[in-house]
Amino acid sequence: MNDFIGGAGYNKPNEEQLKAKKMMKVIGIILVLLLLVVIGLVALIYYMQSTQLKVYVDSKSNAKMKNIFVFDQDNNLYIPIRAFANYVGYGSGNGEYKQYAEDITKCYVESKEEIASFSLGSNKIYKIILDGNNDYEYYEINESIKMFNNQLYTTIEGAQIAFNISISYNQEQNQVNIYTLPYLVNYYTTKFQNAGIADKDASFSNQKALLYNMLIIKNGNGNYGVQTLDGQEVLGMKYSNIKFVESAKEFVVTTMENKMGIMSYDAKIKIAPEYDEIKQIDKDSGLYLATKNKKQGVVNSNGSIVLYLEYDQIGVNSSQYMSNIIKNQYLLYNKCIPAKKNGTWELFDKTGKNIAGTGTTYQELGCSVGGKNNGEENSNSVLLVPQYEGIVVGRNNVYGLIDSEGKSLLPIALQSIYSITSEGEETYYMLYNNQLMNVIDYIKKWVRPEKNESNTQTDNENTENTNNEQTNQNTQQQNNTTTKNTTQTNTNVVENTTNVNTVSNNT
Repeated sequence: MNDFIGGAGYNKPNEEQLKAKKMMKVIGIILVLLLLVVIGLVALIYYMQSTQLKVYVDSKSNAKMKNIFVFDQDNNLYIPIRAFANYVGYGSGNGEYKQYAEDITKCYVESKEEIASFSLGSNKIYKIILDGNNDYEYYEINESIKMFNNQLYTTIEGAQIAFNISISYNQEQNQVNIYTLPYLVNYYTTKFQNAGIADKDASFSNQKALLYNMLIIKNGNGNYGVQTLDGQEVLGMKYSNIKFVESAKEFVVTTMENKMGIMSYDAKIKIAPEYDEIKQIDKDSGLYLATKNKKQGVVNSNGSIVLYLEYDQIGVNSSQYMSNIIKNQYLLYNKCIPAKKNGTWELFDKTGKNIAGTGTTYQELGCSVGGKNNGEENSNSVLLVPQYEGIVVGRNNVYGLIDSEGKSLLPIALQSIYSITSEGEETYYMLYNNQLMNVIDYIKKWVRPEKNESNTQTDNENTENTNNEQTNQNTQQQNNTTTKNTTQTNTNVVENTTNVNTVSNNT
């Protein structure tokens, strides 16, 4: 029996066979583990890719941009203004445009069509339109400009306005999509055969309507209209020209009779087309510069007249006063409308009231100097003295200073008012009887003295007097006596003050 059991019917595996079998099991286990590792690596790579920010510009991946953005704790995206400019074809600089101070709390970006300016803590973006007039527009955004690592950042909303782009951030896909305006123009021109935004007559402003879901269209007869990007009509094709105004989201339309008016984005008439030219000068108040028969005036968004169309010029030439950074040549300090007729100037408020009193006129606005003034090289012509909302006015080649409410700061008796720029700071000087004085110091000391902390708040307007001498809540007579007896250290200033006022009264 034992021989049968251990005989030819059963071959006991030898030691080598057992080792081979074990090796096969080990290899199988290793293969399974390797497979799991590969699956894990693929999953890890996929996870890492899904958590890494992906950036596409005009439908093309741009891996270099993914590291420039900043996210807050709520995963809101912030865009570094100057660094971003390099990727979308814009130049940039610190400080104000054409001001040569490296102020990192301000910056600007520029293209050949416009300049956009930013300031830390401000929710306004200012644009200079480089169309020859250098008009200013401004835009309010929901969130103010921030600073991280000594760089200014804005939101998606701010970047869209400043760089004329379409930009979106998909949090689920962790992906930023950016479309530049030239790309959009090309895309929609191909999609809509009647698009009027790509031919040689197309204006940059009309191309920007794309960013607001609107398209300027043009038919074979040269007539213009507006439709939405999904084909809905906004303005019929019955105008000889249309211009989109981005800051107000409205259209300047020109009729076949060559008359201009304003239409809103929802096709309502804001100002009837009855003028030779019309342009917005103040978005907040809805004020427009209107021209008819070579005369200019101001109308509001209801079509009512603010200033009759009888003036030769509305607004100043801001290029004469570059150091002043005049944001709106038609509305100084956002308050005063300069208007010129028959060689003389008046200054009006937004309601059409002369700020200095009915009939008050000036032969000049601003003091123009050049090259060298009173021994000072590179002196600047001055129209505005911002610290006091001052406006330089002149008659008979002598100058004075009024504020934005029409009240006198300096009498019209000065030889000149000018400024010197040093290390980015503007210092204002006035010259009377060949005596040079600092404008701000003089006004601060003699015209609008600062109150002591212990004094109660008083009205500066009640403390001004025709002698421009230091006053307080005591009687005017006491102040005049005090000024005449000023100590020797102030003798020159007091003498100049008396002389200035004497000349002023005589004029």
